[in-house]
Amino acid sequence: MILIAESGSSKTQWCIVDSDRVQDLVQTPGINPFNLKGNEIEGIISQAAIGVDIYKLDKIYFFGAGCSSSKNKEKVHSALFNIFKCDKIEVDTDLKAACLALAGDKAGIICLMGTGSNSCFWDGSKISSNIPSLGYILGDEGGGVSIGKQLSADYLKLQMPPHLRTKFSTKYDISTEFVLERVYQMQMPNRYLAGFTPFAEENIDDEYCRLIVYNQFKLFIERNILHYSNPENLPLYFCGSIAFSYKEILNEICNNYNLRIDKIVKEPINDLAFYYKYKMKY
Repeated sequence: MILIAESGSSKTQWCIVDSDRVQDLVQTPGINPFNLKGNEIEGIISQAAIGVDIYKLDKIYFFGAGCSSSKNKEKVHSALFNIFKCDKIEVDTDLKAACLALAGDKAGIICLMGTGSNSCFWDGSKISSNIPSLGYILGDEGGGVSIGKQLSADYLKLQMPPHLRTKFSTKYDISTEFVLERVYQMQMPNRYLAGFTPFAEENIDDEYCRLIVYNQFKLFIERNILHYSNPENLPLYFCGSIAFSYKEILNEICNNYNLRIDKIVKEPINDLAFYYKYKMKY
């Protein structure tokens, strides 16, 4: 029996897999070791341990945002061991999870577009190249944080159209002082900023909101995908809530660049679980 976790910055999904079943567990807050201390990570993991017979666990696979460096992998690994006492634990990036879930043993360009964004060239067995994400301050084009940043900044700088400013202020308790405090002095500013993104989806028929999403996706393609070798000859795979919510705009932009999207899914956890279930049989 194996335990699988797929974690972004906003949420973590857990499931149990053995040779004849896939069992969904609880959904917990996101685990990003860049933003959380070891004891905070353990506190989140302990929520997923309820009802799990840890003595039957053969291995744990944890795929998460921020798990690219050995230091961050070890932080998560230690927290998992302290809760589950399992000797076989593998910690890797959420990007690797998307590769296995969406492309499996096939080559392609894998793209994450959720709270943040990332991409890589997957050769069918490993990540061969990766244009770095650079996180929500220097990168994450097309992700929920970047969309939320522009929405909130436009509102505060009076750049948002008046009819949408009224809607925005009704939906969110927002002021310059509060936003600055929340972003610059409190934890998880990326998660806070991404929280404005649903406003764009709710008003996507308005040209202002559509243009924000369109331009963010365009930046993602131009600053990431076009820098891989021959991207027009490879299938593109997308996962994440942002890619899924705005898939029509995403398809439009990719068509403009002669890029072919093979698959768009909201969450990779189900495909990931069945990937490992299949591997357990052979």
